[in-house]
Amino acid sequence: MNTEETRKELNEKLADAEKVLVGIGSEWKTGDEAREMMIKRAGENLGKLLEGKDHYVISTLSGEEFERLGLKNVHAVMPLDVSLTEEQWNDYTGWLSRTLNRKLVILELGENFLRPSVIRWPFEKTAELNLKACLFRVHKTFSQIPDELKGKAFPVKGDSVEFMASRGGI
Repeated sequence: MNTEETRKELNEKLADAEKVLVGIGSEWKTGDEAREMMIKRAGENLGKLLEGKDHYVISTLSGEEFERLGLKNVHAVMPLDVSLTEEQWNDYTGWLSRTLNRKLVILELGENFLRPSVIRWPFEKTAELNLKACLFRVHKTFSQIPDELKGKAFPVKGDSVEFMASRGGI
């Protein structure tokens, strides 16, 4: 499936989703001025995508790096940030437990293998356990999906920031 077909599939799944889980990884870290502008646009488009949806965002970025994305009114947790509280983590895991048997879109953006136990592996397990879930994994190098998720996971080989910056919303 090419990128445009995957975008179409993502839009269809999002339109029908009861819940949306987003993971933001290292591809969204700070860059030069042009990259920062693209990250800001990608963040704006992600915010539009999440409007009106029951959602949660988990990120391996620091709190400061995450704030520059400009996402407003999103439920988010940064487990690697020093300001993480037990209450924030419990809120996230509680929300995640309520996704079981719900139409769930999992959107993994730019997560590599530096800390796969934070986003990558838990997202795969969530998609595997929830029969109504689908996973979209966007990464310029590591977009592969495990065999167990064939048919319910969609790899996009490309820069996740560019992918979201060029969406123009839903």
